[in-house]
Amino acid sequence: MEAPTAIKRRLNELGLRTRLRARPRAQGRVLAPAGLFRRLPSAPGLFFPFYHDVLPEYSGDLRHHLLRMRRIGTMVSYDEGLEVLAGERPLTGPAFCLNFDDGHASWRDVVVPMLLELKLPATFFVTTGLIGRPGNLTWDDLRDIRRAGFPVGSHTVSHHRLADQDDAEVWHEIVDSKKELEDELGVEVRDFAAPYGYPRVDFTEREVRVAEQAGYRSFASTRRPAMHAGDSPMWIRRQGLHPAWPLMAVRTRVHD
Repeated sequence: MEAPTAIKRRLNELGLRTRLRARPRAQGRVLAPAGLFRRLPSAPGLFFPFYHDVLPEYSGDLRHHLLRMRRIGTMVSYDEGLEVLAGERPLTGPAFCLNFDDGHASWRDVVVPMLLELKLPATFFVTTGLIGRPGNLTWDDLRDIRRAGFPVGSHTVSHHRLADQDDAEVWHEIVDSKKELEDELGVEVRDFAAPYGYPRVDFTEREVRVAEQAGYRSFASTRRPAMHAGDSPMWIRRQGLHPAWPLMAVRTRVHD
């Protein structure tokens, strides 16, 4: 069990992150000095870096991140990443399984064209309640993303912190989001990512059990260490990044 002081420290960190999120370049400068003590990975390990909105002004920065990842390792799909965890795919160096969260219109305008140009796989975790709202994708946009070859997972209905919800609300967030995505897109949705994603603060074992009962094959957190064969797909560890960050800041999240 995580100590109360660790949980409090995590909540304080979340508060600071919220204040800095509106100024991502400043956030990157704050994080960068800690990157002096890290290096981008060179040893075998599976990473799940993820982003949210990628405004056009940050498109060049995202490209820089992705090209560096491709230079130092292998870019794999979610299916291939889960094969690594199952011991069905060898891991001979760093591997990166790219994700995007929420449902931003920039996926359509910036991210997907870049991924297609660079021939990179990615999975998009969708908060269904955001679809159709100003600044977000429409269902037709999501269908186009699926037709372009990119898998879609669930990121709940409302993006509320699951640990704060009662049992009925948790069921709604995890199960009903899956059903709505499947009904709208006509494909099975097998992967889930918890909003905010820190164990015992943002979700608990209860939510993992509900996801298993709902038929998901994976459950993603925002714990950061690399993964390896034998690790559970119901405890995916992802590394949250912003494209505006310099690579020195990226190194605080993605490293050996």
